[in-house]
Amino acid sequence: MRMEFEHAVRAWTVGELREALEGLPDDLPIIVDVAEEPGGDTVQEQVVIEAGFGHGVDGRGEPFVGRELRIACEFPSGTYLRRDR
Repeated sequence: MRMEFEHAVRAWTVGELREALEGLPDDLPIIVDVAEEPGGDTVQEQVVIEAGFGHGVDGRGEPFVGRELRIACEFPSGTYLRRDR
């Protein structure tokens, strides 16, 4: 039986990220553990491939730049098995 539950987290700020990165070498890879479900302990390892402000077009057709930093991730380089569709 599946039950709903409230999952509340607080997103880090850029300042908190800067503090966490202080003193680390510039060539250190960034690995992100992406949660597979809210509140779960199972993660998928991914690497950061891009960061910046999101861009897009709003409902009126006007271009916009987002107000939060977006970090794009991807699975690490390697050999993977492709699932048949």
